[in-house]
Amino acid sequence: MRRLLTGGIKAILAIAALATATHWVLRLQREPTPSARVLAEIADPVTTGSITPRKGEGGEPVVEHPDVTKGLDQRGLSALFEGAKLQKAAAKR
Repeated sequence: MRRLLTGGIKAILAIAALATATHWVLRLQREPTPSARVLAEIADPVTTGSITPRKGEGGEPVVEHPDVTKGLDQRGLSALFEGAKLQKAAAKR
């Protein structure tokens, strides 16, 4: 009797696991997630210029190109890399 009950419980658990797995597979097929390629193809307004331009007094678009490199100092970055190279060379010795 005990073997019959434990076998029945195992069968019920196996059927429940298969039903749950099937449910999740069907759910994933209905609602596909966007792939990385689709996300990468979304237009970035900063790089593509898809933001609507401002209009001047006469109705013509005002074109302003701010200097995005203003305030960026590459010397600090190069010094950081040089320091890392020196530390790496010292560690090899």
